[in-house]
Amino acid sequence: MTSSTAQSDNRVPGGGGINAANNIYSTLLQAGRDINLHQQEPLPTEPVPSAELDAVRHAWVSEDEDGKEITTAPRVLAMLGRDERVVVIAGPLGTGKSAAGLRALSELRPVLPGDSSGSRLRLRLEHVLPDWDSVEKDKFLLPAEPGRGYLLDVSGESARWEKPDLTARKFLGHAATLRAKGSYLVVVAGDRGWPENDPALGHNVVRVISAPAGDRITRRHIEQLHPQVAHRGWLHERVWEAGEQDGNEGGGGEPHRAPLADLLRTDMRPGDAAALALELRRISDSGGTLKDARDLVLRWRERVSTVFRETQASADDRALLLAAVMLEGLSPAEVLEGARLLLKDQKARGIRDILTGRDLITRLETIQAKSDGQRVTFSHLPGYPAAVLRHFWRQLSDVQPNLIKWVKRLTEPKGLGVSRIQEIADLLAQLAVDEGDLRPLDVAQAWTAAGGAGQDGASRLLARVARDPVVGQEARTKLRAWAGQDLQANAAVAAVVCQGPFSQEYPRQALTCLRWVLGRPEHDSAVSAASEALRAMGSDLRLLPRVWATVNRWLTEFKQPDDRHYLAARRAALALLQPDALHPTATLLVANALENADTTDELVQGWCAALSVPALEARCEDVLTSWAKAVADGALDADVVTEVLNHVIREHWMTGPLSTFIAGRAGTEYTSQSVVDLRERLILRWNTPQQAQRGTPGALDSEVQPTKPAEAGPGLQAELGGEA
Repeated sequence: MTSSTAQSDNRVPGGGGINAANNIYSTLLQAGRDINLHQQEPLPTEPVPSAELDAVRHAWVSEDEDGKEITTAPRVLAMLGRDERVVVIAGPLGTGKSAAGLRALSELRPVLPGDSSGSRLRLRLEHVLPDWDSVEKDKFLLPAEPGRGYLLDVSGESARWEKPDLTARKFLGHAATLRAKGSYLVVVAGDRGWPENDPALGHNVVRVISAPAGDRITRRHIEQLHPQVAHRGWLHERVWEAGEQDGNEGGGGEPHRAPLADLLRTDMRPGDAAALALELRRISDSGGTLKDARDLVLRWRERVSTVFRETQASADDRALLLAAVMLEGLSPAEVLEGARLLLKDQKARGIRDILTGRDLITRLETIQAKSDGQRVTFSHLPGYPAAVLRHFWRQLSDVQPNLIKWVKRLTEPKGLGVSRIQEIADLLAQLAVDEGDLRPLDVAQAWTAAGGAGQDGASRLLARVARDPVVGQEARTKLRAWAGQDLQANAAVAAVVCQGPFSQEYPRQALTCLRWVLGRPEHDSAVSAASEALRAMGSDLRLLPRVWATVNRWLTEFKQPDDRHYLAARRAALALLQPDALHPTATLLVANALENADTTDELVQGWCAALSVPALEARCEDVLTSWAKAVADGALDADVVTEVLNHVIREHWMTGPLSTFIAGRAGTEYTSQSVVDLRERLILRWNTPQQAQRGTPGALDSEVQPTKPAEAGPGLQAELGGEA
């Protein structure tokens, strides 16, 4: 580490000194020097959760509803074993294709290339996230780490591929790379889309013929993964409930038959059957009864229908039910207030009505809620709130617009439900996925405008729906459409979502959204949010290479000033150059330039591009001042900053922001010492170019002409990070 780096170990980028025990900054700076910014990043992946692995390894069901063996997983395993590195599973949704792919990959025991011992290993299984705007048009790399088993689910979009042959070749062409790394890829496609009839593209397709029986999956999961439920005996032919004597509460008589034995359906989708077993465990752990378990298996349909029959004549009670679902965890009085807000009931009730009406606790019990006087809860009925919301949405469809308006009012900055935004976001996301209806996402606009917890809720809501294999692509398309719209609220939603987990799971699509937002004519709150989101992405060491490469490509790709993406690219570059204590992207880039001349050239290109836009002059001046302060604080390396700006001066000496920075502005009473110090460095370096540290890796030769803004520097030879 250089002396200038060592001096800055105990400082925060862009801020003052911090306690020496806090070495976060020094860690970031060292990491910044180790990052390879000039490599193409593959599609993002995430490890397969342990629950999924346990299911396919220890609770596998290989029989259909007729008891016949399902051969999907064995056929995939056989192909993989014959060194077929990419295998496709095609078939309808809900037939267990993903599970079959994981089962085959989990049973495969290959030998890594170059391993002379011949030892067989268990693959590390990972999900590949389909982070592309257009699978046919985008350039992207499929992952290929050693000893991996990858699963890529495109079943929700394969039927809509415009060029399925081209897409299939993209996936199959990855086989050679996987073979060199000892890894494998299973692609899960829909019932239509993959060109199976093409001899070259269809030879490695396994078509699902039948699905495993749902009731068998639930039973197997309970037996192998949730034995505490099995001990309750709910799936036995006959069972006594706790507290019953001699088979029934009255004593004597025969034990009644366990309803669950006959309620499990063979046609349940595998994912739903597995989820049911887990929910039964939650019912059991919370002390739920056999009746609760029975209603759960029926997805609460009977209980919800009963509640709706009992409240048919009472709008007050139905409003109370909705309020209890949305405001679960709040007090009974607050839930009642939420119900009155839904009904727009502003009039005060007379004392006669109050004294003769049912008490609140009784009303809550009628709708199946529990209350200890302090909080209302449905914790004893997991899944019941979502079932209630589905019933309202589906059976009383006229209520939908008013329901959305009410949720917006509940979650205003001072609303009753502002503390529940995260939970409400989860409920609305599940509703959108269950119903295949994206209208619940409309609350995201109001949440984004509210800021704070609202922004977090909007990000959570859209990110969760975007992950769904069925409606996820539609949600991601909607998000990109919002990003390009003139309406500020919609653009702000897109920018805010990119500040959350969506940007980590779908970085390419997040960058596309941010580019559209950054191209807005005026620098409004949506543009500010997009700039912050870009810096946040750049501060993630995994995402920085993709972010930096993409922004540099924008600078060279969009050359016409009347193109909104021209302005977006230059705003993006300036956003990454802004020192930020919370998002130290600029610190990482400057640190990387110490070792990499390409990064130095690209920093020059970024400054030159931003300074060429008159509308960005004031912003450029602010960032120049921030660089001076960051140098004084030790957040940016002084030598790199001096060399970069010295090179930029050759191109933009007469540009307003630079001339003001070097010479000052008339009428200015105070100039910070940090600016004065950096001016001195630049003037000295300008007058004595031989002082340039030619031996320092990444330092620019002061006698060499700088890279023009419209040219691609050495670090742009590869299309890093793909299209965005």
